[in-house]
Amino acid sequence: MKENHFQQRLRKEILMYSGALIAIITFVLVAIFIVFNRVSIDMQLDTTEATTRSLVTSSLQQYESQLMENRDSIYSAYLEQKINESSIYGNYYSFNSQQTLKGDLILLDSSLDIAFATNNKFDEDGVFKNYIQILVDNLSDETEILQRLYMDRNRNHNLILMTPLDDNEGFAAYVIDGKEVRSQLNKIQAQFIISDRYDNVFSSSSSQFIKGSLEKVDRQLFDKKFSYKDAVYYAKRSQLTPDLYLTVYQQRLVNPSYVTISTLVVLLLAVLLVVFAFVFSKRISYKNAHSVELLSQEMKSLKGDATKRLSIQTDDEFGIITDKINQMLEELSDSNRQNINLLKESMVAERKKLEAQFHPHFLYNTLEVIRAAILFDTALANQLILRLTTILRYSIEEKNTEITLESDIDYLKEYLEISKARFQYFNYVIKLDEACKQLPVPKLFLLPLIENSLKYGFKHRQDLSISIEGEQQSDGKYVLRVTDNGQALEKDKASQINHQLQLNQRLGNHHGLMNSKRRLQLMYPESRFELKVDEYFTIIEIEIGAKSDV
Repeated sequence: MKENHFQQRLRKEILMYSGALIAIITFVLVAIFIVFNRVSIDMQLDTTEATTRSLVTSSLQQYESQLMENRDSIYSAYLEQKINESSIYGNYYSFNSQQTLKGDLILLDSSLDIAFATNNKFDEDGVFKNYIQILVDNLSDETEILQRLYMDRNRNHNLILMTPLDDNEGFAAYVIDGKEVRSQLNKIQAQFIISDRYDNVFSSSSSQFIKGSLEKVDRQLFDKKFSYKDAVYYAKRSQLTPDLYLTVYQQRLVNPSYVTISTLVVLLLAVLLVVFAFVFSKRISYKNAHSVELLSQEMKSLKGDATKRLSIQTDDEFGIITDKINQMLEELSDSNRQNINLLKESMVAERKKLEAQFHPHFLYNTLEVIRAAILFDTALANQLILRLTTILRYSIEEKNTEITLESDIDYLKEYLEISKARFQYFNYVIKLDEACKQLPVPKLFLLPLIENSLKYGFKHRQDLSISIEGEQQSDGKYVLRVTDNGQALEKDKASQINHQLQLNQRLGNHHGLMNSKRRLQLMYPESRFELKVDEYFTIIEIEIGAKSDV
């Protein structure tokens, strides 16, 4: 269950971040598309404007220079009949051959009749003559060259460049057909319209925005960005000459088919990324979750076996973690072994220290008995000395620091017999269940309890009796009781001693009781001492649980 939860959570996180990445990629692609579209349009508009401006302005400057250079020379001389037509034609063809935009030359006399024209269409166009009359009527004295747009009877759009000759002898004009401009700019990317301030058209790449019978440009439509017939356009307007304006425009490069293709590409890319994310997330989450499960199972197998090590063979980070855990386990095992050895040494030292504490009391009490026996019965004294040497040899023997309760009781009997020889009315009883006899115990750990019973019991009565009992309970624990019929302790005093026993505090004159408890707890950490009082008896009850591994 935990593996599935981890796998699902890992997969969910991978899908979440993948979804965010897909959204970002989609947004970036759309942004790139929009920016690219706008930048492309701006570049097309700028390129078209620069190309058109360069073509038109340079050509018009050359035509105006030609008019200014010749109006007071050969043009006037021709009207004064000082030179013939061949001179005019020679000059015209020499100039016109060098021009990108071709134009027709017209010379008018003072009556505005056509004296010379390189194209006879003007002789037959009455509208043209009337338009020339209007231009002359509006011509001021300061005007050197007049620029005006004119649409002929064939609805061709022309630019007229006209200048007066000296002494009002007539006028010279160049007429440039708008088709010349369109033919030179047929390869540009954007659209253009050249018009005057009155929206009359000189030349355009398309008639899309030219309206009405006078074929004027619909300037109200044009803005930096405008919509026309469900299409979006970008436009740019600038001034070519004082009388001419250039408008370049381009439809946004988003047509239905282009949008459809782009959308399909983005969707296909998104679907591929989503599929990849699902497959990738499933594979990665399964692999990592499987490694986690292996690690979890291996960790469970470590319980109860300090020698076992993890065995996970993977080529990912979990293999590194496994090696680090095994290294840590080795270090912990070494440290544990060192601690156990130190603890054993410490416990041995403490046990020897505790054993040494009761030796002076034991010797003092026993020697007192022997000293008294020597005075009245040397045979008894000899017997007591033999019993004493038996106990001393047993207590200082290093081979068996742990012995069974049955054997230890046998040596305690030697001490009890010594005490019995000392006190005429003293008696003791020992009752051990068979299950208790083989219980390992510290050497003579009951001796301090017996000494206390003798020490305080005989203060109150001469017929002191001590009972030592041992049994195994139904829960597997062992209970030992040392009971004497000396005067029972006061309940408050017994409670105080029990409290100090639980806290392992010093017991004053009862340090032998704490000595026995501490020695037994070194072997049985869960053992319990309790002092109980009855009306006539003092009972020390010892409960022995599981044995220490140290």
